Amino acid sequence: MDVMESRYKIGFIGSGKMGSALVAAILHAKLTYPGNIICSDLMEKRRKAIRTRYGVRVTSNNKQVMKKSDIVVLSFEPQHFPEAVIDLKPLVRPEHIIISIMAGVQMDRIREYLPGKIVRMMPNAACLVGEMAAGFVAGKDVTVTDMECVRRILQCAGLALMVEEEQLDAITGLSGSGPAFVAYVFESFISAGAEEGLDKDMVRELVLKTFTGTAKLLDEWKIEPKELIEMVSSPNGTTVAGRKILEASDVKNVIRQTIKRAAQRSRELGMVGEKSQSRKVKKHK
Repeated sequence: MDVMESRYKIGFIGSGKMGSALVAAILHAKLTYPGNIICSDLMEKRRKAIRTRYGVRVTSNNKQVMKKSDIVVLSFEPQHFPEAVIDLKPLVRPEHIIISIMAGVQMDRIREYLPGKIVRMMPNAACLVGEMAAGFVAGKDVTVTDMECVRRILQCAGLALMVEEEQLDAITGLSGSGPAFVAYVFESFISAGAEEGLDKDMVRELVLKTFTGTAKLLDEWKIEPKELIEMVSSPNGTTVAGRKILEASDVKNVIRQTIKRAAQRSRELGMVGEKSQSRKVKKHK
């Protein structure tokens, strides 16, 4: 879509890291004008930062976002649901598309407070550089035309695969939280290289290229990780020597448990707001 022809007005309720990253991706792809984007946040510091950096409109009032947007992105933490949207129901129009990036909060729960066309997704931090890996699910009332619009928004940030809703928590643990886990391993490689006497800046550059090069090789050659492992492993060579240490360790189980716990936490977060709201209701009875 040419920016000069863009008619979509996009609002963000929540202007934290992920919300800001999606704003950056949308503007970088020239999907719409900065003036067509409005972002709300309770923190003045965040509002000022996103307005200064991207030239978008800002507000502290979530109602303004609903009134001035065709597409509304719920980009706040799930702990603040439904409190952040509890008074917005009367402002939802039939054509509204609601995109939620809240971990764990199911579409049916969102629809109770925002009865629009619901899409759930779980982006990751790599959307800042157009390399997002995400899954998304759309409600049954989201039309083909709506989906075209949603796909344009998501794909300007990277890869977005349509999945079943029950798969989103696993995707949250795998690719949503994944950059932090990969960065941890990356950091470990850097430390190991530095301990071998290499300059830290040099090691960082080498490790970064090793990671990106490996991913590109697997992708472009369409080979499985096991095939690459064997391709690099010469008999009695350095790779085989290192593999003996790695494969004798518990690293595979540690990674499995790390992702499993992150996915489990996603499910837990989806219930936090519901329990909080339930306590408030009981308190006022």
